[in-house]
Amino acid sequence: MKIVVINLEHAVERRDRVAAALDGLGLAFELFPAVDGQHLSPGQEALIDYDALHRQGWPMRAGALGNWLSHRAILADMIDNGPEAMAILEDDIEPAPELPAVLDALERSAGSYDIVFLNRGRAVRRFVPHRRLDTGHRLGWLRWSHFGTQGYVVTRPAARRFLETFPRVRMNIDRSLAAFWRTGLATYCVRPPAVRHLLADDGNDSMIQATGAVGPADALFRLRRRWFFLREGVAKRAALTRLAVRALGPAQGLGALLGPRKGCYDAPTDIRGARR
Repeated sequence: MKIVVINLEHAVERRDRVAAALDGLGLAFELFPAVDGQHLSPGQEALIDYDALHRQGWPMRAGALGNWLSHRAILADMIDNGPEAMAILEDDIEPAPELPAVLDALERSAGSYDIVFLNRGRAVRRFVPHRRLDTGHRLGWLRWSHFGTQGYVVTRPAARRFLETFPRVRMNIDRSLAAFWRTGLATYCVRPPAVRHLLADDGNDSMIQATGAVGPADALFRLRRRWFFLREGVAKRAALTRLAVRALGPAQGLGALLGPRKGCYDAPTDIRGARR
């Protein structure tokens, strides 16, 4: 499976670290020079829907805009040139030893998913398993959605559908890509996770948080944002409930989402398999 790693040109330490990790697993990859959100071209500016940011009360940091546009450029090229499935990684990840096997299994499972998040997401969220890969990993959903684009696999038709739904930047890329209730895409996460997001505790400070905010700053933007979250929250809960009921049946589906966690919740583990 083709692997693309997003990396800002000046982030040399990150580039060297992720390259060494992937090389150590025998994984070939391509580097994509990330868009610098602090220095956008007029064409890149035109891809930002500032009116939608204002309506939704959604300020974004310049780094987040650059990150969105980087993912968008890769997906647009995938639509035009292939391949049919691709792994996209950000440079602040640590791959699990099982990553090559997981990518191979996903490539053999083409047609059974649109997007698969490879990272953990929020560890406190309940995991609802749906499919099993031949590696023993499980594909499923987080209640109520998954966030974090540090690593994911996407198919070419899904890239096209995603950019049709989100042709311009309206919110952060992780929330946009996870919005299966808007795109209608078969969106999963994998357990155990195949990559880990390196955080500040790992000596990896956020480059996005170091940039300034762009977007609404009027007195009412927080109220508009709360209203946006309320509408999105209702929509994604209704959509995931329908998915779980359709996949598992009414009793088991509702039980997996709302019942006791035993049997449907993945206890937090790191990528090395040790309990935290």
